[in-house]
Amino acid sequence: MEFKGLRLPPSSSRAQLEKVVLARKVGLFLLEKHDPGERQVVEDVARTLAHDLSVEVRQTLAFELRRAGYLPLDLAEKIARDVEDVSSPFLQHVSVFKEDDLARLARELDEHAQIAIARRSHVPDIVAVAIAETGGERPVTYLIRNPGAEIERACGPILNRFSGNRAMMDHLSRRGDLPLEIVQRLVDHVSQACRDGLIAHYDLSAEKADALAAASRADTVLKWLEGASRGALNEHIRQLEQRGALTDRYLVDITKRGGLRFFESVMAYKTGIDIITIERIISAHSATHVLKLIRRAGYRDEQATRLLGAWEMGVNQSVGG
Repeated sequence: MEFKGLRLPPSSSRAQLEKVVLARKVGLFLLEKHDPGERQVVEDVARTLAHDLSVEVRQTLAFELRRAGYLPLDLAEKIARDVEDVSSPFLQHVSVFKEDDLARLARELDEHAQIAIARRSHVPDIVAVAIAETGGERPVTYLIRNPGAEIERACGPILNRFSGNRAMMDHLSRRGDLPLEIVQRLVDHVSQACRDGLIAHYDLSAEKADALAAASRADTVLKWLEGASRGALNEHIRQLEQRGALTDRYLVDITKRGGLRFFESVMAYKTGIDIITIERIISAHSATHVLKLIRRAGYRDEQATRLLGAWEMGVNQSVGG
């Protein structure tokens, strides 16, 4: 075997390699429970490593500590405020920050850190609002597209700041957990843009454009109703009921145009029967059973007949579509 070409790495490289190994050991140590005195010593070592000049050392430490159940706040914040390669994986996964701390960091840190926070498996509403109010297009887009983000309270700032961004509004409209008032604002914005575009590009009269925009608005509402979560549908129904707007005429109009999930949710809301049983009854396509369900929901005579007819039209439209 030829040894002539072998060289030991420079002392500086060996020292860095040793610190990388140490950073990994320190990170793994802090993932587990230990004697408080021992832990304090290792936490001090971690603080020193978090200030090391080598990005690789800091990155190794941060990567291991991202799974920690507890870290001193000063150490966690030092890592969170580091360069992107160090902080982003840490911020995306670490669970040591309280919601208030995470929201504060989301307001203070750079875009790469906001993106990491927006991509977390769960983004509490207070954190989502912080990103919505201070983040640029990229962090807010990640937030909107994250199904684990609680964005109900963040929707207002998002619409105020980015309503002219069609791509972001499209992503927002695809969520199934938006509150009714946000859906209404989103639909109104889309309808107005549709109206203005029709007038500008097709030389239509304002009256004709308004009619087409209204149709677009109704289609958008129906699309939301069909894509919304059961929780969002229930909240929508509750608000309609409070305003006295959950009329049989409204239910007929939505149902006959294919809004069968909305019809199911209203039946569950009105009868108190669980949604799984409601779905089973309706999916059997028995007009007799559906009529009994409608009557149990409190609709009588002509109302029940109209609703049954609307349900049959909705079923036919769904099959035909």
